[in-house]
Amino acid sequence: PWQAVSACLSTGVNWLQRMSHKLSLVIPGLCGPLPGFEGMETSTAPLLELLKQFRKEKTPVTDYASQLAALSALKLEEAFPYAALSLLAYDREPGAHCWIHADPVNLQADMDRAILSDSQTLHIRTHEAEKLVDELNAHFAVDDISVIMADENNWFIRLDACKLKTTPLSRAVGRNINQLLPSGEAAADWKRLLNEIQMLLHMSDVNQGREERGVAPVNSLWLWGEGVLPPPGSTDVTHVYADDPVATGIAKLKHLKYSALNDPLVLAYAMRNEGHSLAVIKQLDGPCNYGDTSAWLDQMLELVADWLNPLIETAKSLDAEVRVYPCNGVRYHFSNNNKFNISKLMWWKKDRLQDYVDTQ
Repeated sequence: PWQAVSACLSTGVNWLQRMSHKLSLVIPGLCGPLPGFEGMETSTAPLLELLKQFRKEKTPVTDYASQLAALSALKLEEAFPYAALSLLAYDREPGAHCWIHADPVNLQADMDRAILSDSQTLHIRTHEAEKLVDELNAHFAVDDISVIMADENNWFIRLDACKLKTTPLSRAVGRNINQLLPSGEAAADWKRLLNEIQMLLHMSDVNQGREERGVAPVNSLWLWGEGVLPPPGSTDVTHVYADDPVATGIAKLKHLKYSALNDPLVLAYAMRNEGHSLAVIKQLDGPCNYGDTSAWLDQMLELVADWLNPLIETAKSLDAEVRVYPCNGVRYHFSNNNKFNISKLMWWKKDRLQDYVDTQ
């Protein structure tokens, strides 16, 4: 009889293990870096209370692209191919070519520096983007250079070869870009072309109209994210939830199921099924890139209240596993087993904001 009971229990445990869900939440900017938090400790209490439920673990991954590559088992030999993957998300076929982002930006220049603002702050209208792209393509047709517009904010150029080394746009916004310009074998040619592009944009009726409306002009392009598509490879991820083109492109490359992420109930429902879901939430990335602590605080409080706290409660009830990746060399691991973690008994340990959020 005991053998039968043991077999039954073993079968039940194995069934539960098969049915338990793993959710990997990639949230760049959740833990900074930000300029400072003087006087904000009380306001950030909801984030501290949330993260105290997780087990903190070190990871060698310290940026968004590398985190996506690690979780999706993307094998890269060169730079992370942001542009080629994003094209997949827009139902464009990159083929075996090298592609690069050529995104519309604004540069504010003075005597010794130029500060970049990305298209998210420019609110470019569709007809403005279309006309600017048409003007650029008409001018550079003789050079066999064509700008492909996926939407108002995402423009692309196909390169003959990947002979540029660039800086991702997220690392350039709000910063002096003089030390972040493209390098590599083809850098000199592209710097010359960028000077031409800036002159063309300056003369465009589109920018004259924008300045008359009191909005910043689109006066340059930012080249970044060069590369070719890597081989698909295999991964244990079964579903991708994101509104980010790169994450969606990875799902399409690997023939994974993917869905837009516009409601936490989508993830709560996913946790009822077996598998491994990869979800990307990027609403804190922008405030961190610009060093806007106030905007980060507002967005963080909304994220914790509307998304993360409900997801953790769902994980508790379903015995699901949740791992949060802030892309800063740390991950936070939640499971019901965490309640037996000895650190929870250290009631005298006082958590500080600086233990979780990086300051610049």
